[in-house]
Amino acid sequence: MSTPNTPVALKELDIPGRTGPVSNNPIIWGINIAAALGNFPLHGLLCRAGPWGNMAIGDTLRISWGSWLNVWVETVDKTEVNTQLQMFVPFKHMVDGRFAVSYVVKPLGGTDQPSDVMQVLVKLTRPGGDSPLIMIIPQAILDGGIDKDNVADGVPITIGKADGTPPYSNAAAGDVCRVSWGGIYVFSDPLTQEQAEGKAPIIITIIEAVIREAGDADFPGVAVVFEVYDIVFNRSEDWSAEQRVVVAVDATRLVAPLLKETQNNVLDVDKLGDADGTVQVIATDTSKFKVGDEVFIRIKGTPVEGPPIDWEPSAGVKLESVPSVMETTAPNAVLRQLAKSQITLSYRLEKADGSADLRSKSQFIRAIGEVQRLAAPKVLDENSGALDPALDKIRLEIPFDKSFAEGQALKIFMLGTTPGLEPYLPDLALRPITHNEIVAGLPLAYSIDGKHLATVNGGTVEFYYQQWLPDAVLATLDLFEATRAVRESIHTDILRVGEPRLELPEPEVAGVVNGVLPADTAGTTATVTYTKTVSGDEVFMFWLGSITDEYADSIKLNEFTAGQRVPFPIPAAVIKGNEGGTVEARYHIVRAAGGTSYSDTLTFSVGVALENPLPLPQMPQTTGTGASVTLAPLDAQTGARVVVTFTGMNETHSIKLVMTGTPGAGSPDIPAKPGVISGGVEFLIPAEAIAANIGNTAQTFTLEYEVTTGTGEIPSETLTVTVTPLPAAELDKLNIVEAEGDELDLSKVTAGATFRAGVWAFIKSGQPVWAELKGKTAQGAAHDRAIWTVPGSSVNQTWINAGKFDRAVPFSYLKVLGHDTYLEIVFKVALTLSQVEEEAIAGPVKRYRVKAVEDVVPIIDSVKGSSRNEDIPAGGQTVETAIILSGTATPDTKIDLANNGTLMPNTEIEVDSKGEWTFILTALIAGTTYSLSARRKDGTLSNTWNIVVVASVVPTLDSVQDDKGIEVPDRQITVSTQLKLKGTASYGQKVEIFDGDEASAVSKGIAPVDVNGDWVWDIEVGAQELAHRLYAKSLYHSGSVLSNVRHVTVISGLIVDTTPIILNGQNYSIDHVALGWLRTGSDPASTSETRTVSGGVPPYSFTTSAPVIASVDCAGCIRSEGNGEAVITVSDTLGQSKTIRVTCTNVTRLLIHPSRTNHSLAMKWIDAHGVRINQETGPTIAVSLSQKYKANGQQQHFHVGRHTALNLHAMFRANTPPNTHPFIGFQSGGSPISTDSLPIICLPS
Repeated sequence: MSTPNTPVALKELDIPGRTGPVSNNPIIWGINIAAALGNFPLHGLLCRAGPWGNMAIGDTLRISWGSWLNVWVETVDKTEVNTQLQMFVPFKHMVDGRFAVSYVVKPLGGTDQPSDVMQVLVKLTRPGGDSPLIMIIPQAILDGGIDKDNVADGVPITIGKADGTPPYSNAAAGDVCRVSWGGIYVFSDPLTQEQAEGKAPIIITIIEAVIREAGDADFPGVAVVFEVYDIVFNRSEDWSAEQRVVVAVDATRLVAPLLKETQNNVLDVDKLGDADGTVQVIATDTSKFKVGDEVFIRIKGTPVEGPPIDWEPSAGVKLESVPSVMETTAPNAVLRQLAKSQITLSYRLEKADGSADLRSKSQFIRAIGEVQRLAAPKVLDENSGALDPALDKIRLEIPFDKSFAEGQALKIFMLGTTPGLEPYLPDLALRPITHNEIVAGLPLAYSIDGKHLATVNGGTVEFYYQQWLPDAVLATLDLFEATRAVRESIHTDILRVGEPRLELPEPEVAGVVNGVLPADTAGTTATVTYTKTVSGDEVFMFWLGSITDEYADSIKLNEFTAGQRVPFPIPAAVIKGNEGGTVEARYHIVRAAGGTSYSDTLTFSVGVALENPLPLPQMPQTTGTGASVTLAPLDAQTGARVVVTFTGMNETHSIKLVMTGTPGAGSPDIPAKPGVISGGVEFLIPAEAIAANIGNTAQTFTLEYEVTTGTGEIPSETLTVTVTPLPAAELDKLNIVEAEGDELDLSKVTAGATFRAGVWAFIKSGQPVWAELKGKTAQGAAHDRAIWTVPGSSVNQTWINAGKFDRAVPFSYLKVLGHDTYLEIVFKVALTLSQVEEEAIAGPVKRYRVKAVEDVVPIIDSVKGSSRNEDIPAGGQTVETAIILSGTATPDTKIDLANNGTLMPNTEIEVDSKGEWTFILTALIAGTTYSLSARRKDGTLSNTWNIVVVASVVPTLDSVQDDKGIEVPDRQITVSTQLKLKGTASYGQKVEIFDGDEASAVSKGIAPVDVNGDWVWDIEVGAQELAHRLYAKSLYHSGSVLSNVRHVTVISGLIVDTTPIILNGQNYSIDHVALGWLRTGSDPASTSETRTVSGGVPPYSFTTSAPVIASVDCAGCIRSEGNGEAVITVSDTLGQSKTIRVTCTNVTRLLIHPSRTNHSLAMKWIDAHGVRINQETGPTIAVSLSQKYKANGQQQHFHVGRHTALNLHAMFRANTPPNTHPFIGFQSGGSPISTDSLPIICLPS
């Protein structure tokens, strides 16, 4: 157990290619030929270590190999931190023997940290050496074969000559012999030392089960071979020589199939090429073969690399005819994969009748020819044998192989060599193979991060991959099969990382003139002019069209073509197909002696030749035409676009735009762009380059471009661009925050001021800036302060992000500035990083007027007439031609007066120390309106005081009207106590109204005069007063100026209670005048009311609007006469009147015949017009009438009680003078009364 002072040992070195362990006590691992020399033949044994805790840049790792120390030293760089290091032990240390292997890590500045030690056994001798392997099969077996009688005995096979010598070269204890009996493997026990030395025999017995599993085989029989593996899994160079044994154990087996392409049971896969094999089934035994039976062929074998193959199709082939020789196909991919090994061919017959399947005997075929290896990956970014180290990624395309299966994975290898000849092998991600990819059967894509090219930049790199099998498949293999199960692809050519090494001249293409091949060329030739070639060299020609992609051709040179120019025909289709585009023609030669040489590339256009010189570039943001244009900088704040267009442009053209302006940033290197078929390419000149060409005056730069074609460079005409200066407003971004407009009030910056800069066009972090405050003291001396100086002051990103930059200006500087002086901000900015002030852009000077004392806005607060010292209100009028103005302003300064904002001459006013001023303005002109204000010397105006100077006139009193607007003539009477007086006076002035003699007159108020010179004033006077003496007095003259006098006498108005009257007592009324009756002066209750009249001028008169409703007498007694409403009017001699509304109810008005008539006609009239007065109604009526009326001045009332109720007429007659009592049409007894002279009355119906 480790302690804090004892470092923990690092893990042992990881050797991916090790085998074993070959010993478990102690544990010893094997290193065979493949791991030490074969897997990485240029580099050595691959080893891995790390990462370890606190792994850091500068850590050093040293590998020890036995007694050799530091066989590899690795220093960790930044790309290796926390990764597994890939290292190689050089070949020189790979020798046979047992070695202790370990490593030590020394952290930068730390102490050594050792790893665990691993024991390895290196064995670099192959069992069997170069000698053939020998085995002995009993001759009786070879001659007589195996049948059901001797199969149980098995077959003993002896390894070696059995003559006491070693069984094969390099035989060693621990070796294992692997016998293949018809594709079924049988292993020996590991050899003992005696067996290795030949002192004890090596016998491997093929038991019955194996014989039966392999199946029967007619002549020439089952193939029997063996191979040897040593303790570290080195394999013998090849199998032993093949021996055949005829096997006829199962009599039910059908005749073995034939492979048509074999000769003497040998298949040459090289001659087979890409064709499938043809399997022949001899179906002649009609007892076993029937039409409809299905044949399923089976191919078994163990390839040189890859897992064992046991292939049977998913669908059989039906027999169409019996007897016949039926043919079906054996997949090419399966046959070619078994090159250099044995193929066991058989079939299964699936019976159409549903009976048990029948199986054939096996045909054992030896396959010769080259092993079909996995194709090398294609490096899509390879260019003439090289890779660009700046690639973002390396794109590989892995050719699809029919051996690929879903679930397998490809391990991709990038094996590089650094410029220092050190190996570089990054651990790349697996590439799994999916179901859809198997179905599609298309090449597989894979990308490698371009960062790996940086390590080998200047060195070389090659790519390959291994086909890895799932663990489920590997688990079915024995150890020996597993060592060969992983297939490795052919490696790519070793590619340079960096510029390609182009050793050979470019090809010649007939018809190319000035870099252009006419599109209608009817075919041409691309000729390899290089002649230092030999027989066996292969020449590959490539015609890469920008539109048609790649057209390739090749030829293997022989004695006729070696050392000669080699022309390749180019069809018209790949010429015409690239019209408007380009073609790159190149070739390379794969040398028979090894290595590949690459040519330069010939690039040319297909179509139209370019004009020379090419047309001007265009800058859309400019104004003007032709070769000289103008650019306003604000139109290019984010950069300026440049458009290049010309006829014949294509994708192979490289267009380089050149901008020549101010040295440095004003003449940037603009990356070239490829042309486009549309004929237009756009460049963006960065804003920094535009800024660098902005000056205080107009600056110029030029633009031109050059087109590189396959045959040279073609220049364009030159465009001259004039850049105007930045507008002053764009640079007017500096100010003092506390200033108001262009004034700086020092009273508001006692805590200091804030100098603020905004942002302007083309501002950028790092640009130098200059700024200075320039001012003067009160004595006129210069008083300046630097804000920004260079070096030391520049724009920063915080400033740009905020949109402003603030700097404090202390009050100690500001307070020295003189009042009414000017403070200026002088400013320059560099639009580049240049600190040369002469190259900077001058901004507009910012100017502030300094206010060192409180600047008071003048005020006019009083205007008075000079003669009477009376206030003249703002907007008022005056007859004064001299006025006194007073107000306030800045203390100890001078102001002027202004009229309508215009300075009035000779009006300068001194303001006292208290800020107060007074001024007499004379010579005012009557009829003039003045808008007066006090004017500060800086032009600031006070409030405006408007006055109107009017002419001075004597007031008049022209009219006296009563409350109804009726004129009251002079010395006349009126009852109106409200009088309206009117007159004239000076416009805008005032007059005072008086009543009485001048000495004792009473003021009735002050009347203003309107704009027309008129005045109106209402007064109230008492009634019954003596005559009133009225006049107006001028208030605008210096003396007493009076108007004319008007005399008016005012009396009281008519006084009557006009409250409405309601008369609702029971009443009988009659036209008493027609009867000759007089009023008694007495009326029934609630049938009359008297209203008293006073005031006015007596006598009074009374009238009624409806005498039959209400009557009124001269005393004002109002009586009900009928039901309804009436209006009583009371008037005096002046025409004054008042009205009283009267409502009468409960009145019965008796009807009177208009004339006298006889009794008979009277009765008819009564009956026709009313109702007779009878004994029921008569008494009530008689009482009422007697109360109200009398006849001939006699106060005789009608008394019901003096007569009987039966003699109403007598009652009426007894109470009235002769011929005046009424005829009522009622008589009780006696003769009718004569009516000739009586008035006739009745009740209304």
